[in-house]
Amino acid sequence: MSARAKGQDRTAAWVMLAIAAQTLVACNVLQNVRPGIIRNTGLGDSCADYMRLSYPGARIDVRVQHVEVANTPRGGLGLMIVDVQGVRPDIPASGGFLANEVAARCRFESGILTQFRWTKGPFR
Repeated sequence: MSARAKGQDRTAAWVMLAIAAQTLVACNVLQNVRPGIIRNTGLGDSCADYMRLSYPGARIDVRVQHVEVANTPRGGLGLMIVDVQGVRPDIPASGGFLANEVAARCRFESGILTQFRWTKGPFR
């Protein structure tokens, strides 16, 4: 192997190492920007996370989680409806434009979120 070929091999190795390092840094940054997104949780916790993410900047303390399991058209247990209720402690209970109590409903099919909607709040 010539000296030039060895130099090209070293350069390629350094480029691959740099790309791998950048990928690891990007993964770490994404995990810090959106903490808790990539984790194993129950459907109630997942719905609560979606509720918090759909209203950025709001502090929501989840108080109630309810899960209903329904059969799919083929008879499987793949359809689940999750209701979550929470309170925004930084908002007064009466008056104002923003609601103190919030609630949302999530529909999961085979563990995948297919529908999200607010059932109470976030505005009065």
